Amino acid sequence: MGGGARFLFFLFLPVFCLPHVVDAGVVVNELYYDHPGADAGYEFVELLNTADAAVSLDGVALEFHNGTGEGWTVLWQAPSGLVVESGSLFMLGGDLVLPLPDIVTAMSLQNGPDAIRIVHGVEILDVVGYGGLDDPAYVETLGVSAVDAGQSIARTPDGRDTGDNASDFVESAPTPGRRNVARHDASATPAPETPTHAGLDHAGVDRLMVDLENRGLIQIPAAAVVISVFDSTVGDIASTVNASSIVPGATERVALEVSLSAPGYHWLTIEARYPLDERAANDRASLVRRVGRPPLLVSEVMSAPRDGCPQFVELYNAGSTHLDITGFSIRDTRPKPAVIAADSLIVGPREFVVVTPDPEVLRSCVRVDGRVFDVDGTWPSFNKSGGSFADSVVVMDTFAISVDAVAYPGLKTDQADLSLERIDLFASETRRSAVWSLSRERGGSPGRMGASALASPPRAACEVSPNPFFAGDLLRVAVASTDGVASVSVRIYDPSGRRVADIGTASSFPAVLLWDGRSADGEMVRAGIFVLACESFTSDGARVGVEKVVVGCASHSP
Repeated sequence: MGGGARFLFFLFLPVFCLPHVVDAGVVVNELYYDHPGADAGYEFVELLNTADAAVSLDGVALEFHNGTGEGWTVLWQAPSGLVVESGSLFMLGGDLVLPLPDIVTAMSLQNGPDAIRIVHGVEILDVVGYGGLDDPAYVETLGVSAVDAGQSIARTPDGRDTGDNASDFVESAPTPGRRNVARHDASATPAPETPTHAGLDHAGVDRLMVDLENRGLIQIPAAAVVISVFDSTVGDIASTVNASSIVPGATERVALEVSLSAPGYHWLTIEARYPLDERAANDRASLVRRVGRPPLLVSEVMSAPRDGCPQFVELYNAGSTHLDITGFSIRDTRPKPAVIAADSLIVGPREFVVVTPDPEVLRSCVRVDGRVFDVDGTWPSFNKSGGSFADSVVVMDTFAISVDAVAYPGLKTDQADLSLERIDLFASETRRSAVWSLSRERGGSPGRMGASALASPPRAACEVSPNPFFAGDLLRVAVASTDGVASVSVRIYDPSGRRVADIGTASSFPAVLLWDGRSADGEMVRAGIFVLACESFTSDGARVGVEKVVVGCASHSP
């Protein structure tokens, strides 16, 4: 039976218990007449008893008017003893309507301009002209305009009858057997600050903000709705209730803290459980959370190739196992990504792969080691200029969750055909800024490790390489975290103790800092011996200690 309609067939009752004969309290509440494709079996007419008491439909008929002709034909005659309770819906329709109508019958409606009416003997109870019918003899004031296939015309709110079809009915998504406007309806949607797809660097607690909205006509009492979170890996993980009553149209923001421990993907379902709810479709919302990051790094960016050569982005699997990047995509600062395309998207441990808009041309322009992938979609066209910030390279997984995102600086005119190579080629549990340097060779080093790269994180608190180094090249200082240390500052001193240069400060670990052999005034230092000091500090600025390394600086000159 459709939508919980309450009606009875009476065989015999004492006279004083009989419901009264139907009157104008019964109206056409919704009409669905034009299904996409064939209409047969999908059409329905929904009636609503707006009276304060049950009514008998004895003698009631549903009639149809063909707008191209005159008069009425009977579509359905109510059987004896049929009663509709006060406030209840009663649906007539084909056998393909879901839920199944209270009375299954072929409607044989047309798409308009036409009309239907319900009558009791010679008394006309309700008339609805639809599909653009404007003949005053077959409508109430003005008929309802034609609607798109798959849409119904519905009284909004339910039962509203001003005697004007055009005013009383609106185009609506079909709601067979249900009220057009819910009386009780609690919907749950993620608040704007809660993304539907997001990644956590490591196991921990994610705070979800949920908007609980009363989309019904009746106030929701306090604590009447249970908002829960279901995790695909472990089941229910959090729940709470609405703290206060929610009036129609209002929203209460609810916070839930969920603990996500297992690495990998978690499919979360937020559900508002309200026993009186009449609209189940908006009770749930789905989220995806990824715990941990695939060890895929952006390792090289060629944004300014020589004329006739394509840009490229090099990716590196810094992990120890094979990595499936099927469905992964790449983009710049603009949100539209291009999906990485290849026959095989399995990247081996410590393997470099190259992504470019034209693999064949790239191989003709420069030496390329390893595999080269194309993209489906428009290449992001990474900017080459812009001062300290030119553009970003963002790699995303199948769910559009960021895997690695790097912002790189602009290049000068004389640096064309030089790529930016990543120094710190090792994965980290914390997000940190990548360290970059210009490639040593024109065209870059696609598919292979750059000359200055570090493939492994530091094992000691402060590692320096190469030592000695040549002035003008790069001295790499890799800094590891130690207990109680919040930041490490690295400085260079000459043998007399005079400070020569501040290399920088690291506050996320492991980190890599670079020195090109220039003093604080920008001049290249002379060959000789220097002292590198790594000073450690706590979060409140207290000095923990200092580690000193003797560094030799050589000259390229003979």
